[in-house]
Amino acid sequence: MIGTSISHYKVLEKLGAGGMGVVYAAEDLKLGRKVALKFLSEKSDSQALERFQREARAASALNHPNICTVYDIDEQDGVPFIAMELLEGQTLSQRIGGSPLAIEETVELGLEIADALDAAHAKGILHRDIKPGNIFVTARGQAKILDFGLAKLASPAVHSTESSEMPTAETVVSHFGAPLGTLAYMSPEQARGEPLDARTDIFGFGAVLYEMSTGRRAFAGEMAATIFDAVLNREPAAPSKLNPKVPAEFERLVQKTLEKDREMRWQSAAEMRAELKRIKRDLESPKRAAPRRRATGDAAPRRAGQKIRSLAVLPLENLSGETERDYFADGMTEALITDLAKIKALKVISRTSIMQYKGVRKPLPQIARELKVDAVVEGSVLRSGDRVRITAQLIHAGTDQHLWAESYERDLRDVLSLQNEVARKIASEVRVKLTPQEAARLGKARTVDPEAHELYLKGRHFWNKRTEEGLRKSLQLFQQAIDKDPTYAAGYSALADAYNILGYYGALPPSDTYPKARAAAQKALEFDPSLAEAHAALAVFKRDYEWDWDGAFKHFEQAIELNPNYPNSYHWRSALLTALGKHKEAMRDSQKARELDPLSLAIQSQLGHGRRMARDYDAALREFRKMLDLNPNYGPAHAWIGLVLEEQGQHEKALVEFQRAVELSGGDAHMIAWLAHGYATAGNADEARRLLERLMKLAQERYVSPFHIGLVFVALGDREEAFKWLEKAFEERSLWLIFLKVEPQLDALRPEARFQALVGRVGL
Repeated sequence: MIGTSISHYKVLEKLGAGGMGVVYAAEDLKLGRKVALKFLSEKSDSQALERFQREARAASALNHPNICTVYDIDEQDGVPFIAMELLEGQTLSQRIGGSPLAIEETVELGLEIADALDAAHAKGILHRDIKPGNIFVTARGQAKILDFGLAKLASPAVHSTESSEMPTAETVVSHFGAPLGTLAYMSPEQARGEPLDARTDIFGFGAVLYEMSTGRRAFAGEMAATIFDAVLNREPAAPSKLNPKVPAEFERLVQKTLEKDREMRWQSAAEMRAELKRIKRDLESPKRAAPRRRATGDAAPRRAGQKIRSLAVLPLENLSGETERDYFADGMTEALITDLAKIKALKVISRTSIMQYKGVRKPLPQIARELKVDAVVEGSVLRSGDRVRITAQLIHAGTDQHLWAESYERDLRDVLSLQNEVARKIASEVRVKLTPQEAARLGKARTVDPEAHELYLKGRHFWNKRTEEGLRKSLQLFQQAIDKDPTYAAGYSALADAYNILGYYGALPPSDTYPKARAAAQKALEFDPSLAEAHAALAVFKRDYEWDWDGAFKHFEQAIELNPNYPNSYHWRSALLTALGKHKEAMRDSQKARELDPLSLAIQSQLGHGRRMARDYDAALREFRKMLDLNPNYGPAHAWIGLVLEEQGQHEKALVEFQRAVELSGGDAHMIAWLAHGYATAGNADEARRLLERLMKLAQERYVSPFHIGLVFVALGDREEAFKWLEKAFEERSLWLIFLKVEPQLDALRPEARFQALVGRVGL
C-alpha cells in the first residue's frame, strides 16, 4: 500500500497496527498536509459500520486542543478509514513504560485529559475505551486523546462460552451487546453490560491516573476472569503504597474516581479538572497548602457558619494555549464579575483588583484573606471556533472546601446567556436570595454578533490599561463593535467610558470627548435601560461637563441600584461629593469603592484627594503613600504626595516627588504643571517660568488643560494671568473647575469677588 493513492491521500508509510485496524502516515494531496489514515477491521458488520460513521462524524466536531482531530471519513474497496491529525511523540503507555511519572507531569497531563473529556461529554460523546494506549503525548508534552467515537465498532470476534481460549488483559471485548472496552480500564457498569454515561470514562480515566502515578495497573491479571473480578470486586492498593511521592490529595482524587458505585464516583470531568487544578496550584505554591481533611471535590455539606456573603472571581484561565487570546478569558472574567455584581446581597470584588492575581501562585485562603472574601470562583475558558466553554468551581475560602464545579458550553452568539447562566448557578450555590428584579436581569440575555463581541472584548483589554494609547485604541475597537452590531448596548457603554476617561486624563479637549460620551451612553440606555455602567457614564458627563449635580446624582443612584457592586459608581460619586464640600459622605463612598476594589490605584487616589481637599494633610499623605505600596513607579502618586508636602511647607521634599512624577510619566503636562507650581511656591520663579514655557510649547502639539496653567500663575502671584487662564478653562468646560470650592491651590484667590463669581457660574 506504501506509495499508492487512496482518495486524495498518498500513503507514505505504515505506523502501526492493532485490534481496530492499521494506521498509515499519508499526505493530503488537496490541502498539502500530513495526516494519519486508520483503516478499520474488515470484520465489521454493516450495522457496526453505520454506527461507526455516525459516531465518527460526531467525533469530528470535537475541535479541542487535547483531542486528536478527525478530518475525514471514507472507504477504500469496502474498508472504512478515517483521516486524522498526524502526531509526533509517543503513547502514554510508552511514556509510562512501567515506571511512575513525576507527580507534576501526571497532574499536568491529567488536567488536559480531563478538559478533553469534559468537552466531549458536553456534546454527548463517550469514549468507552480510555486507556494509556489511547492517549498520545506529543513531542511538546501535550496530551491528545485518540479514537473518540470508535469504541463501539466491532473488534475481534465476540467471545462465546464455547471458546477454548480466554481473552487476555489487552483484549477489547463485547459480551451480550455490551459496549466495548479494554478489560483493565473498563468500568464495573461497562463490564456488566449496563447502559453507560460519562462516568464510565471517568472510571477509565481514574485507572489511567493510577497507572501514571504508580507505574502499575489498578486492575491486573493474566486472564480476563481475574481482571473482571478485580474491576467488579477488588480495591487496588493505595497509590502511595506503590509510590510514596504521591500526595494525599491526589490519592484521594484517584480513589474517588475508581469507586465501584458510579453514584459515589466523580460525577463529571469538570469536577475532576477543578480538583486537579487545585492540586497543581498547591504543588506550585511556594508554601504547600496544609493537607486537607477531605478531598475538596467531595462537596461535603456546608457547615453552620460557612455563610458566603462576599466572593472574588479569579482570572479565568485561557485554555487555548495562545497568549494573544488572553483578552478573551479576561473579558469573560470581567463579564462574570459584572453579572454577579448585580446581586445586592453579595459583595463582589471588582476586576481591577482581581487581575492582580493573574498568573500568581498563592493558596486560595491567602488570596481570600487579602481580598477579605468568604469564597472564590476559579475556572477556565476555551474558545474553539464559534464555540466557547466555561468551567467554573466555587471554593469556600476559610476551609478551602470545594462546593461546586460545572462546565457550560454555548455557541459564541449565546455567550451572554452563558455568562448569565453561570452567574445564576453561582448565586444559587452561595445561597443568596435574588430580588425579582435581579432574577429578571440575570435571566435576560440577547444574542450578540460574535465579531462584535470579539471587538468589544479586545477594546476592554486596551481600555483597562488606562494609558492614553490604550484608550485611543479601545475607542477604535468599540466603534468597530457597534458598527458590526448597531444594537450592542455594552459596546456603546464602553465607548462612553473611553471618551469620559480620555476627557478626565486631559488627552483631548473636553468638547471632543464628553459630548461623545453622552451620546454613546444615551444610545446604550436606549437598547438596555438596565445597564448600570451606562448610567454611571452619563452621570460622569453631567458632573464633569454639564455641571448638573442633580442629574449626576440621579444617574449614580440608578447605577448603584442596578449594580450595587460596581465600584466606579461610588468612586466617581465620591469626587462629586468632595467637589461640593460634603467630605464625610465622599469618604463613605470612597471607602465603599475600596472595599469592592481594594487594589485599584484610581480608587485609592480618590481617598487621598478627599482627605487633601478636606485639609486633612497627614491622612492624605498616608492614603497616597499606600498607592506606592501597590506600585512604587506610579507617577501620579508621587505628584500627589508632592502636592501634600508642598501644602505642609516641605518644599524640597515636594520638588523631589514632582520631579520623580515627571520622569515616570514621560513628561505628562499635568506633572510638569505641578512641578512648576512647586518651584513657584518654593520661591524659584525662574525655574517655574521655564517650565511654563515648556508647557506652552507642548500645548501647540497637543491639548494642555488651561486650568493647570492657571494654577502655576496663582503660585507665581500673577493674578491677572491666573484669571485669564481660569476663564479659558471655563470656556472649555474643564472638569477641574468642579473643584473650585475646595482646591487648596486656589486659596489665594478666594477673597476676590471675581473668583466667587466664577464659583457661582460653575454652579457651586
